[in-house]
Amino acid sequence: MNQRERMLAILVGGLFVLGLGQWGLTKYQTAIKQRRTQYESLQERQVQLAEQRNQGALADRQMGEYLVRSVSSDVERARSDYQSWLFDVIENHNIKDAKVDSGRTVPVGDLYQQMTFLLTGRAETPDIFDFMHEIQSKDYLHRIREFDLKPSKTDSGFTISMTIEVASLRNAPVDAKSPETNAWRVDPDSLAYSDPILNRNLFEPPNRAPSYDGSRTVEVTKGRSEAVSLVFKDAEQHRLSYELVDPPEVVSIDDRSGTLRVSSDELREFDVTVRVTDHGYPKRTVEETLLVKVVDPPPPPPPEKPPLEFDDAKQTYLTGLVQGAEDWTAWMNVRTRGTTLKLRVGDEFEIGSVRGVVESIDADAVKIKIGDKTITLTSGGTLKSAVDSVE
Repeated sequence: MNQRERMLAILVGGLFVLGLGQWGLTKYQTAIKQRRTQYESLQERQVQLAEQRNQGALADRQMGEYLVRSVSSDVERARSDYQSWLFDVIENHNIKDAKVDSGRTVPVGDLYQQMTFLLTGRAETPDIFDFMHEIQSKDYLHRIREFDLKPSKTDSGFTISMTIEVASLRNAPVDAKSPETNAWRVDPDSLAYSDPILNRNLFEPPNRAPSYDGSRTVEVTKGRSEAVSLVFKDAEQHRLSYELVDPPEVVSIDDRSGTLRVSSDELREFDVTVRVTDHGYPKRTVEETLLVKVVDPPPPPPPEKPPLEFDDAKQTYLTGLVQGAEDWTAWMNVRTRGTTLKLRVGDEFEIGSVRGVVESIDADAVKIKIGDKTITLTSGGTLKSAVDSVE
């Protein structure tokens, strides 16, 4: 075998070994992937079995609760027990002319049998909804399927027609007892149950409560009886009624106008709670707590000046504008007094009804600041006429 043949044999052998190694690696990777897939499948199956066990335990517990709530598995006994309880409820709530008919019993698979009761009667509105509340509060496996309410044509109140369905589990005890607990889905307070039914307006949007739109701090004067109007607004413009909640003796309120009246002889601070109710349907109520401060009366106003018998400003003339070494001087002659005032810039003066400050002086006029106005007084003019010209 020459050199070329040996090289060819080595090359062929290397390719064979390489292919064999590649085949072995592929087989190994495939086996690992299959084992991983089997492992993941077993894990998923384990999770499914655990979930099934949990669901089974939950179903057993739920079924245990249903068995406690079920009527007797003996249909005749169940019908008699439930009908007897239903008549007790009817008597408790003054349902007149009551009649209970038992319908046919329908089997539902192998799980339970469904009994139907038709109840008719007549009662006033509060009794009807208290009656419904007691039925739905009882934790039987039952439900009100149909309920019809109509005004009575012959007597007061309403006539009712109600269809009730009751489930009798086949695995329930024959001597099943009445449930001792109330249904958790129904509010235990009958008023809370009936209020959303009775107190609603079917013809308007929901009534909104009044709102307070005033200051939450009220100041009144010590030793006086003062009235304060409270600003409450109602979106529907209903009439409002006002009352105080545990008020102090020194506070009262007008129940129609909402005027708060406070009369205290001592300095103090206290809270007052005002309850406001509108006359919409249903009525809505809001409470607002205000801080009342009893303060000292304000100081008396300064005494008013007596009216002038004669206004000297009417007889005050600018008689001269004299220039000195550094500034000008305005000569103002008050004829009623027989005096002449010599005023410089910045001088304050009061003549009759006019009180002002000299603002500037030049060769033609003097400008005088009176309050927030400036007047110009020229030679020969009276002070009063200059003031009147700018008012």
